Amino acid sequence: MTRYAVLAESPEECAAGLARLCEALGLEPTTAPVRLTDGRWIARAVTPAPDVHGMLAAAAAAR
Repeated sequence: MTRYAVLAESPEECAAGLARLCEALGLEPTTAPVRLTDGRWIARAVTPAPDVHGMLAAAAAAR
């Protein structure tokens, strides 16, 4: 699983950046914007979990 983060100066900028990142790369958001101790904001996203059922079906079909 790959993790991505958006760092911004405001919660609105952070949320907008997270939405754009998720849309562009097909990611799933995991953490809404949270304020850091230095006053900046961070939000996180990850690559989606693989579809296990689809992988099993593809493996069975390949045999």
